[in-house]
Amino acid sequence: MAAVSVLIPTYERLESLVMTLSGVASQTVAELQVVISSQGHYRAETSPVTQAVERVIAARGGSVEWHHREPRGIAEQRHFLLDRAEADRVLFLDDDIFMEPWVIERLLSVLKTEDCGFAGAFPAGLTFVDDVRPEQQNIELWEGPVQPEVVEVEGTGWERWHLHRAANLYHVAQKLDLPPGRFLRYKVAWVGSCVLYDREKLLQVGEFSFWKELPRYHKAEDVVVQNLLMRRFGGCGVVPSGTYHAEIETTTFSPEGTVEADAVDLLPKLVERYAP
Repeated sequence: MAAVSVLIPTYERLESLVMTLSGVASQTVAELQVVISSQGHYRAETSPVTQAVERVIAARGGSVEWHHREPRGIAEQRHFLLDRAEADRVLFLDDDIFMEPWVIERLLSVLKTEDCGFAGAFPAGLTFVDDVRPEQQNIELWEGPVQPEVVEVEGTGWERWHLHRAANLYHVAQKLDLPPGRFLRYKVAWVGSCVLYDREKLLQVGEFSFWKELPRYHKAEDVVVQNLLMRRFGGCGVVPSGTYHAEIETTTFSPEGTVEADAVDLLPKLVERYAP
């Protein structure tokens, strides 16, 4: 069985997807089940470069499978991908993220040690490398084991999201000046883009099965499941993250750049159902 199932939703992004897969191919954890689900028209697996990276993943003990489907929104994409995961740990990885080679190994070690719901590696946008924002760089470190916690919408803990703007987390890592291989766990409001989940715990909070209650163009589906997981099992981010964002335009919004629903509006009833 694969050590980790890497689940990648994608939509018409060949260039950034190749970047993402290159990071996957270089991981120190090589036994990876990579599942890619596209809701676009372009078949990225026909690219010679994509095929070359896929061969590297396979040669190192992993596997890659592709799915092409009708567009139904990002929450449904995640639900579909999770159904195809074989490993006990699943990494939801956006199609515009590059990982340093140690990222999956580090996140895996955190989940095993802490027995929490998720551990995330939030990516830096390095176009902001010279845009230092001290007022947004407050970080709350976990001094002991990661514990369950309630983060209410618009409550104090909700403000932690500012750490995940621009290159704030990258700048914090520079200030911490940790020796190579050393990392710290910190408290989050939520983590986007690169998050390793305990699959069984994710199922216990209903995973993304609420997708049927959302229109195609929505946001914050990952915020919802992470909020539920934190309430029951705890969750954290790691710094330094070792991940970097391609900083291209989102493909989850409508062609007009809008959304029709915020999944956070579903949170009260989901809390009642899964994390009272």
